[in-house]
Amino acid sequence: MLTATLSKAGLGLVALVAVGGIENLPALATRIPDKTALTHLAAADHTAPVLATRTDPVFINTAARSFEKPPNVIETPFTKKLCDRGTSEADLVVPGDRLTLRVFARAANSAERFERRDLSGTFTVDAAGEIAAPGIGRLPVAGRGPACLEGPVSTALEAEMDISATVTISFDARPPVLIQGTVISPGSYEFTPNLSVRALLAKAGAGGGTADTALYRALDARSRELRTLRAGLMLRHARLTAQRAGVQDLSLPSDRIKSLNTQLGRDRVHGETAVLQAALAETALRKARDVAIRSDLESTLEIAKTRRNLVRSRYEQLSHQRDQLETDIGADCRGRCGTSRRYDELRFDNLNGRLGDLDLTVEDAESRVIEARHALDRHDRDVAFSYAQADSKLALSVAETLAERNALDAEIVSVEAQIMDLGGTADSTIRVERRRGSQIQTLEVHKDFPLLPGDLVIVGPPDDTLLVSAEDH
Repeated sequence: MLTATLSKAGLGLVALVAVGGIENLPALATRIPDKTALTHLAAADHTAPVLATRTDPVFINTAARSFEKPPNVIETPFTKKLCDRGTSEADLVVPGDRLTLRVFARAANSAERFERRDLSGTFTVDAAGEIAAPGIGRLPVAGRGPACLEGPVSTALEAEMDISATVTISFDARPPVLIQGTVISPGSYEFTPNLSVRALLAKAGAGGGTADTALYRALDARSRELRTLRAGLMLRHARLTAQRAGVQDLSLPSDRIKSLNTQLGRDRVHGETAVLQAALAETALRKARDVAIRSDLESTLEIAKTRRNLVRSRYEQLSHQRDQLETDIGADCRGRCGTSRRYDELRFDNLNGRLGDLDLTVEDAESRVIEARHALDRHDRDVAFSYAQADSKLALSVAETLAERNALDAEIVSVEAQIMDLGGTADSTIRVERRRGSQIQTLEVHKDFPLLPGDLVIVGPPDDTLLVSAEDH
């Protein structure tokens, strides 16, 4: 009988611990359990007697208040463990990081939690290692892990704004890792956890791993593309040169034509030849039009000259007649002519009037000759300027084509050198420049060296190679 009683008491104790928690066991021991607890207890042991139930408002309110108390992140054992066991250097906050901060508060008169979006957000760590959090101000975060920042932020919210909230902080984005030097693809690469120099070299095309095959294919395709572009520029240069010289064909050696046909196709070469012939035909048509216009202007000038010569001849003829008549009148009168006008004098006056009108005609004819000559000269100047401008454009196009081809040649040499240099970084020196506050630290590292966000990796030739290069210069 005593054994059964003790067993039932033990079951009751287990039920009390399950419902209220071991920390509330002293308080629960002085109170009568509610109906729910007894139901669970009866379910655990069908032989246990059902006790009389009663409602205790004090107990219910006390239990509700015990569950309404929000957990503080600083006091959470899980967070303490994260900070106590230490955070790796790669997981510490550095300037340039973007942190996502989320604040969860308990609603008034409710057990539910909601996110305070006015306090949450994404913040960038500035050069001083600080973020500007709403309602708190500037917080120094550099050099600490996100988990170790949650407690201080929660405490600051409670102290500054009287808000008891749960805070979570995580990385939204991290500064990239940079690489430069004798690698195929220098630039910036996304930082990933446990990123090492070897992994970064493989991404940048400087290692001897499986990435070399893909890199070789990409570089080989780029080389073929550049050579095709170069062939197109050579064909264009040949067409422009022939157009400038007025030649009907490209004037290229047979082996060069064969190579262009192979690289670009016969249709492309024939198309360039057709463009050349069309341009020359247009130039010939323009020259024929200019010759016809000049012929018309020359005819106009000759007509103006002929008219001017006829008018001048007529003017000289009438002037001679007038002079002769004046001489005859003077010889006949010899000072004895009366006031009555004779027929010869009237004729003399008529000749003077005609000469006056003809003098205006002579001036008009001379003006027409000058205008026709100026029109011819202006046409010659315009034609010469137009031809010079067209030739200048062709010369500029030829020069630009040569410059583009030279640039392609340099790029082809660079790509082919990179293809030949695949896997050639085994003897290279690797340096890492790392920012420590306001200082930059330079480290001589090996390929298994772990990288941090914002590191700059410099891959170069060995030191003895640099010395030999310096001596050669």
